Amino acid sequence: MRTILILLDGLGDRSSEVLGGKTPLEYSKTPNLDKLAEKGMTGLMVPYKDGIPLGTEVAHFLLWGYSLNDFPGRGVIEALGEDMGMEDNAIYLRASLGFVKYDEKGYYVRDRRTKNMPLEDIRKLIDSLPNFVEGYEFKLKYSYDVHFILKIKEENGWISDKISDSDPFYKDRHVMKVSPVNELCKNDIEYRKAESTCNALNKYLLKCHKILENHDINIKRKRKQKQPANFLLTKWAGKYKTVPPFKEKWGMNGIIIADSAVFKGLSKLLKMEYMAIGDFENAVNTGINLMDYDFVHIHTKETDEAAHTKNPMNKVKVIEKIDKYLAPLLNINLDENLIVITADHSTPSVGSLIHSGESVPIVVVGKNVRFDDVKEFNEIACSKGHLRIFSKDLMNVILNYTDRALLYGLRSGSSILKYIPNDDDDIEHLKE
Repeated sequence: MRTILILLDGLGDRSSEVLGGKTPLEYSKTPNLDKLAEKGMTGLMVPYKDGIPLGTEVAHFLLWGYSLNDFPGRGVIEALGEDMGMEDNAIYLRASLGFVKYDEKGYYVRDRRTKNMPLEDIRKLIDSLPNFVEGYEFKLKYSYDVHFILKIKEENGWISDKISDSDPFYKDRHVMKVSPVNELCKNDIEYRKAESTCNALNKYLLKCHKILENHDINIKRKRKQKQPANFLLTKWAGKYKTVPPFKEKWGMNGIIIADSAVFKGLSKLLKMEYMAIGDFENAVNTGINLMDYDFVHIHTKETDEAAHTKNPMNKVKVIEKIDKYLAPLLNINLDENLIVITADHSTPSVGSLIHSGESVPIVVVGKNVRFDDVKEFNEIACSKGHLRIFSKDLMNVILNYTDRALLYGLRSGSSILKYIPNDDDDIEHLKE
């Protein structure tokens, strides 16, 4: 049986006065989502732990049943998504050109992303920056807008990703000094590597600032009352590590249909197929017709982006548009398909948080699935449904309802499996 997982990024939300005390999903007219809720089992899913906001990359890593201990860091995910090769003696970070002003506390971030920078000027600025500091090599790969992947390499392996961000991320903050993260450094050697890496990165950032501040491009921009791009802000340091492929872990051929470097990177890390489709209607129709995969993950970022506008009605409009595109799911043969619809995290369209830590609604529809009495798909209605799970449990739920779940305690082969293996492909046979 095939699984079709529809992931509506940042769908969960908070009640809003603008919407009469309802969430955007609760307020929206969603006849197709409601019909699916009526045909299946609903509930709530906690992305990680109650109250802890997650980013998309971590949320999906957990959603697909992987441990945070194996997560290599978003910098690695984005680097893979930009087709960068992975090296053992290197770390990878997101870097962005921002606008800062110096005051008595340090470098105050006026804008984390310098606005209206022509690509030609961006490339000239980057070409002016140093490549070596304190024995470490620094290389920037352009991504989009004013964003880059920063690779830091040290030939002898004296490097660590257990370091903090320089990018303060939130408004009205100063650039942070990069420091070793004590909780992540498991021993003295790791701490010393992190300390050395931080020292080199801090010196690199200050050198870059001096060059950028005095570059002809930025001098001309300031004369024209435009924001200069005078600081390189960094975050999300990561180091590549090998994790079990999705097929090996769950016994299913998986494909991700999405449109972002993050999902391309995740697909590479987990050895899943990737199909870049930005139009959600096209993504749904394409995914429904992919018969060569056991697990089809269809993602849209539109709900998340609408919530980031901090206008609940914008999110309502997007939800209602998306609901129309889900109509084909009502005609799928449930004897052969399991449908799951949920979110990776909550993105509040009110308040100051970027993402928030509330649970998200989920519905599961298929021939083996129990019904409940819920007839609407939203956070409040689904709270009366049957399911109460953490995202790390979702893949086990999918194995169960697709009749793939291996009886606990059985030892099928040299690895502890959670799925029933194929006799032909997955198990070594005893022979004379």
